[in-house]
Amino acid sequence: MYRSNIVTFVSAGMLSPKKRDHALARRQLYLNYGALSLATKLERSGYCVALLHGEHRTPAEVFGQLRESGQFPSTYPLMISIPSYYALSWAQAFCRLARASDPNCRIVVGGRWVVGPDPQWLRGILPEANVLAPGLSEGVIERLLTESPVLSRVAEPTPGFTLNHRLVDGFRRYQPSIEASRGCGMGCVFCEERDIKVEKLGNGIALAASMARVREQYDGEEIRPYLQSSMFLPNARWAAGFAKEMHKLGLDISWRTETRVDVMKPQTLERLAWAGLRVIDLGLEAASPQQILAMKKADDPQRYLSAASDLLVACRDNGVKAKVNVLLYAGETQETLEETTAWLDDRRDAVAGVSVGPVLAYGPPKTADALIEEWRRLGARPVNKRAAASSGITAMHLSPEFPAEEAEAASLAISRHFMDQDAYFALKSFSYYPRDYSRKDFDCDVAASDPALLPFTVKDTVNFEATQG
Repeated sequence: MYRSNIVTFVSAGMLSPKKRDHALARRQLYLNYGALSLATKLERSGYCVALLHGEHRTPAEVFGQLRESGQFPSTYPLMISIPSYYALSWAQAFCRLARASDPNCRIVVGGRWVVGPDPQWLRGILPEANVLAPGLSEGVIERLLTESPVLSRVAEPTPGFTLNHRLVDGFRRYQPSIEASRGCGMGCVFCEERDIKVEKLGNGIALAASMARVREQYDGEEIRPYLQSSMFLPNARWAAGFAKEMHKLGLDISWRTETRVDVMKPQTLERLAWAGLRVIDLGLEAASPQQILAMKKADDPQRYLSAASDLLVACRDNGVKAKVNVLLYAGETQETLEETTAWLDDRRDAVAGVSVGPVLAYGPPKTADALIEEWRRLGARPVNKRAAASSGITAMHLSPEFPAEEAEAASLAISRHFMDQDAYFALKSFSYYPRDYSRKDFDCDVAASDPALLPFTVKDTVNFEATQG
């Protein structure tokens, strides 16, 4: 049997979108920058490397592409990255196809959020895997090509190299990622990085140079990078230095990042806007003091909300679109939800859009059970007690007043209250839709979708224009 000398990474796709299944959801692209970091490191060491994303294609289609391209089978292991529990069933099917096609294929599975919590549980779901890598693997990636080392969830610093996006199959469709820092450690109950200490932000000069190198990878075309950081935490001095370097290099690049609402000062935001920041994802989660305390989001809700308000005003005044994340949490009531909605309404001119959803317990029983028990004390209960063991995703009835169905309906209602299709397209197309996805493409997909599933208000003109043209 002929074997290639290519190290192939496959980012597991999804059999269906994680929230609601419609044409727009299936358009979204998520660059697996963790897998790309590992692929880039191997390429820098002299290996021939490729990264393929499953997206919303079937496992059989992606596997067929690997065979037709000659990448499979290989003398090296097949490297499978599972970025979320929503990709687990896709990975199951893909691994079965690989093992059936080549019984001698060595399969290495990574993805710290899915593998790390309980490797033994995952081994029962993915028996085809020869090696499970539970943490960040830059330090062991070369050994994983030939060995089965004892691995743990040790922290790895942000790599000092620029990701090579050209390793990604069809890379021009994806907006690039630049990793700024790792970790958070702020203790929010629902967050998977609650105990992982935030890493000190690297040198702004080096980050600007990385921006320049990424633009070169795209041959000078317009890019809108996402500065990846669970909690982007620069101070005003760092932001000013970064902005100065961006201008010195002549980099007129619009970019996006995410942070908490209570850690970035308005003056820092102002300097980041000068450096090209145009969209920021803000983890507000709630504006109800009761829910803020329940989430352990902050010890002083009023101070938290005051800081959030100041940051939103700074976004508005500096031309930065603020996309606010709202989480319907255990113990949610109509009163607490109205508090959050009213708070956002009072600052509507500073809110470009919202992302709303009910809290879910991610992980196998080993990690999910304790979280679910804590939520029970707040009045919540799982929709399916066996979900953690079978899929790693447990939906919740948030309270007697808010069963799961009502929580989903409320999520859609709030999203539609703050967004129409113009606002939604402006935010999604910046980072998550294919780079060549036009407004005309979007309008056609809106017309082909069930309006009841869409998280924004649909204007009648969209459907009319799409059907006429």
